[in-house]
Amino acid sequence: MSMIVAGLSALQASQKELTPAYMARDLYLKNAGLVDSQCVHVLASMAMISAASYCHHSGHKFNEPDPNMGYVENMLWMMNHVDAATGRPNPKYVRCVEKLWILIADHEMTCSTAALLQTASSLPDALSALISAVSAFYGILHGGALEVAYKNIAEVGSADNAQAKIDRVKRKEERLFGYGHRIYRVTDPRAVFIKEMLSELKDEVDRDPLLKVAFAIDDIAQKDEYFTSRGLKPNADLFATFVYKAMGFPADFILPMTVMSRTQGLVAHWKEAMSGSARIWRPQQLYKGEFGNKIDE
Repeated sequence: MSMIVAGLSALQASQKELTPAYMARDLYLKNAGLVDSQCVHVLASMAMISAASYCHHSGHKFNEPDPNMGYVENMLWMMNHVDAATGRPNPKYVRCVEKLWILIADHEMTCSTAALLQTASSLPDALSALISAVSAFYGILHGGALEVAYKNIAEVGSADNAQAKIDRVKRKEERLFGYGHRIYRVTDPRAVFIKEMLSELKDEVDRDPLLKVAFAIDDIAQKDEYFTSRGLKPNADLFATFVYKAMGFPADFILPMTVMSRTQGLVAHWKEAMSGSARIWRPQQLYKGEFGNKIDE
């Protein structure tokens, strides 16, 4: 994630002509043509920066983008995440990622969406707004919870230890990251479709010991009264990480993949914001401290 933020920042710094403050004038508000071109530019740049970060992280060779491929297929190609037999991205994986990104693209006013819009309201460039969103997403109460969840799952060790993990959570000794949602007290409706994708990846799931632990924990939690009575269900993003893991992505790169899935929704919010009026977000604060205090002389 840090490499992606650094890559976005470096790109932003290299394009001063697209920075309103540097150009000493507003560039984007009501300028639909430039806004549209920046949406395309940001999406393409995010894919390339993420792919380059993945290759650096994993030791894979970075492939130059192929103009004959679609967006998702190109991203997997640049990552060199390809089928050993064909040397090309697995079509089944391409379809899964495409469907997944349609489901995960946007989900009302999340913390990262609000961070993007807060920044966008001061009328900087699109990359600056996106950097704010990505940084907010990394927090452990937001997207970062997915990385914590996977590390917690790895610490469990094997499916045989799943019940002991659940017992520690019920005693409030530990948290079960990835469960519970600020909006839903029932199963996240998106998770229903994501489970269908996991059934398409059954062979890959069966070969992954970490996913066996994850599903063992989920199976117990779904039936345990402690979780069911509190409406603690796995959120869709957690199930989405299972899809990425089944397709062979390492656990510590699943969060950047999740950010990629949200980028199209974030860019759509920025585009909408640029069609409105110049009105900066400035939330009001309610002072609850004491009045009438004096400073000792």
